[in-house]
Amino acid sequence: MNRIKKGILAAFDHVTECMMPIIPILLAGGILKIVVMLLTAVHVLTGTTEVIMSALATTPFYFLPVFVAYSAAKHFDTDPLLALASVCVMLLPDFAALMEGGEKVTFAGIPVVAATYAYNVIPIILLVYCMSHIEGWLKKRIKESLQPYFLAVCVIFLTSLFGILVIEPIVSLLSGILADGLEIMQIRAPMIAWAVFAALTTLLVSTGMHWIFITLAITQIGVTGVDYGIMVAFLISNISLAGCDLAVFVKSKTAEKKAMSISAMITEFVSGIAEPSIFAVCFKEKTPLLGNIFGCMIAGAVQGLLTVHCYTFAFPCIPTILMFYSVDDPANLWKAAAVAVVSFAASFIITALVYRDGKKIQGD
Repeated sequence: MNRIKKGILAAFDHVTECMMPIIPILLAGGILKIVVMLLTAVHVLTGTTEVIMSALATTPFYFLPVFVAYSAAKHFDTDPLLALASVCVMLLPDFAALMEGGEKVTFAGIPVVAATYAYNVIPIILLVYCMSHIEGWLKKRIKESLQPYFLAVCVIFLTSLFGILVIEPIVSLLSGILADGLEIMQIRAPMIAWAVFAALTTLLVSTGMHWIFITLAITQIGVTGVDYGIMVAFLISNISLAGCDLAVFVKSKTAEKKAMSISAMITEFVSGIAEPSIFAVCFKEKTPLLGNIFGCMIAGAVQGLLTVHCYTFAFPCIPTILMFYSVDDPANLWKAAAVAVVSFAASFIITALVYRDGKKIQGD
């Protein structure tokens, strides 16, 4: 059991390490999408200018597998160029058209499962991990004098085919099951489902497990144009933490705690970065964590009641609230704002009720 637990935690650590260098690129794409959305809404962007700006905003997400391949290759200490070559074949227009054509596809008689490779994350990380072992295995069996001629071609050939025939079908199946499960939850028991998920978000972030759900949300937005609620739950979590921070600031009697809580709150509001609040306030003081969990649970139930979606990826915070706006569903933005207000208010009130600080300010 301990071995399984360690393996799961190691897997989450690998995903986190591979994703962290890419976050600035994704944030850039998300911010550009919001800018394009705003300028298009006020008719500043039109015609080919809008098309070019939209292409700039979409590029970081469409070519996400390329960035992930490079980052994963660095993390797993394997050749980044071989990783890029192995992955880029899946983004070729002809190959993409073949996968999306609806016809039966085989390779040497082996069925090929149709899949969309753009916007993918988890399959690419797995593929590069396997490639690192394939490359090491081949280096032991190909003479060093012949490696400049045969190593690259063997690695690219084996890795690409392994990704197309094995990894992508398995991960697509599992991701599809998880995505369908979330959609079914939204339909059958939305208030309970999102209340539970939102309540767990802080614990997911603290362990790095949130990346699995964030990568799923990124894939959903890239492929279908909408995330059914995962990023909304993380908005709830971030705003909830800010509410907890404010309550600690108000109720605390020490200058150090007041400074820490208010800086953590500002960080949450401005950047959506949760770690200072999680580790320096909620986990350290214990009782604010209760305010966070129950505040998120209440806001998550409201999320399920209102049915709130996300249309652009960014770290959920005040400056990026337009990630929940869509021309086809303008009311969704106000729904997102409503659950954020509920999250902040509920978490502030609960934390203010349960938090006690017996230490006085130095000098009193």
